[in-house]
Amino acid sequence: MPSYKSFPLVLCLLLVCALLSNCGGGATPKESASATPSITPAPLPDVGSMIKRMITQDGCKDFTAEMRISSEDQNGKREHLEFKIQRKYSNDRTATFLSIPAPAEDTDKALLAIEQPDQPTQAFSYLAGLKRLTKINSDRQLGFHGAKVTVQEMLGMELGQYEHSAGERVKSDGESLIKVEFKEKDFRNLAFPRIVGFFRENDQTPAKFELYDHHNELQKRVNVEVVKQIQNRETIMRLAIEDLQQKLNVKVETRKIDYDRGLPDSLFTEQRLISFINNAVRKPDQQ
Repeated sequence: MPSYKSFPLVLCLLLVCALLSNCGGGATPKESASATPSITPAPLPDVGSMIKRMITQDGCKDFTAEMRISSEDQNGKREHLEFKIQRKYSNDRTATFLSIPAPAEDTDKALLAIEQPDQPTQAFSYLAGLKRLTKINSDRQLGFHGAKVTVQEMLGMELGQYEHSAGERVKSDGESLIKVEFKEKDFRNLAFPRIVGFFRENDQTPAKFELYDHHNELQKRVNVEVVKQIQNRETIMRLAIEDLQQKLNVKVETRKIDYDRGLPDSLFTEQRLISFINNAVRKPDQQ
């Protein structure tokens, strides 16, 4: 529960030709020419490998992360949400279980999501009062204390569901970045059919993202503020999100993360989702 420096390369070719001619009869004109060698641009990083590192959390088998979302609206009103992500990577799927430890009134909310190659993500929620398991798409908005966040965002943007460009160098605030265009694959039910990502060229970590809606209008700006090495893996520790539509400023922080803990498949089932939510609903009644 997710960058590169680049500056535009300029190919310079200087050709200096001096034509010297003598005014006297029978003189042989002399020519001298010199040219500076062309500057060969450095090759771009392997964008495919760079993105794969990001969407597989730097190649781990699984992880458990404790996260916090803090939002502030244009009137200065602030809200906080704690959530926990358990994720397991396999050859044929990525499974995610997301739960909310705080605030107390939201602890009965949880989400199970299964991402498979070349298929739309399948996400599930459970309504204990109706005893109904509900399938939801990636573009579904989830409401938390007045703010709305899509399933796609909670899953870390699902960049594996996009085609991407080969990348190009750009310069931003004096930093050399690799700009990558992401275009939604057909029939993936994503909230943001187009994403523009920027990765730092020197270490290939993500720097920022721009999220566009189905009308190609910019909806959110995401800045990656802190990336750290945790257990020898590049880990995004803090994001700053400018939500242009809801007029919110949002911070997403990774408060704790553990990699490769050997999470069992039994954590990522519909039965576990139902049991988890039923137990959360009963707890207040037992107090």
